[in-house]
Amino acid sequence: MFVVPERFNRNSPDVQQLAPPADTGLWLIEYMCERIGISSLDGLDVLDLGCGVRFADAIVNRDILLKSYVGIEVEKEIVDFLTENCPDKRLSFVHFDARHPIYNRGGASLLGDAELPINHKKFDVACLFSVITHQIPEDTRSLLSILRRHVRDDGRLFFSATLQAGDFGYREMFPETPTANSVYTPELLTTIVEASGWRILSVEGPAPRGLPIQDSLLCAPA
Repeated sequence: MFVVPERFNRNSPDVQQLAPPADTGLWLIEYMCERIGISSLDGLDVLDLGCGVRFADAIVNRDILLKSYVGIEVEKEIVDFLTENCPDKRLSFVHFDARHPIYNRGGASLLGDAELPINHKKFDVACLFSVITHQIPEDTRSLLSILRRHVRDDGRLFFSATLQAGDFGYREMFPETPTANSVYTPELLTTIVEASGWRILSVEGPAPRGLPIQDSLLCAPA
């Protein structure tokens, strides 16, 4: 067993009550595969931006098939723990020192031409779970633009977001804590996705079959 210290479990209390992180991670990976239209990640290279620890926990402890997995995270303590303790050589982890108002205030400004510290490696699947839910529009566009350079032309991007209808474009659910929950209209997020080099294949609302995920979008390179 690969044991992840509880202090690294950043899921909300509601999600933590559902099941252990390895199980919720497994469910989300299975859901992502379902949306992509594949039975599993077997044989695929996966890039997980804003990885946390849950998917590493699931891949190792729930025997998930894949070719390789690169987790990218702004919190260096998490990257250091995973690098030193994850026993599965298919998995690797990289620190991305990008500024975030909550998670990495001292990082570098996030720009669309920023380089991920993974050379020019490309992937079949890129995902962001609970990442765009914590980004201002400029940073969302930067992240999606960066990922486009690392996904193969026949690859897929899958990410979650908080969507609401209206004419506001973007707002913060909690204005006193910017990026605690960033809310987008479908129209604005579509504009950002397309300007970043992607096209949307499908959108599904929050909590399908009770899964711990907000609205989710499946995209392909434009």
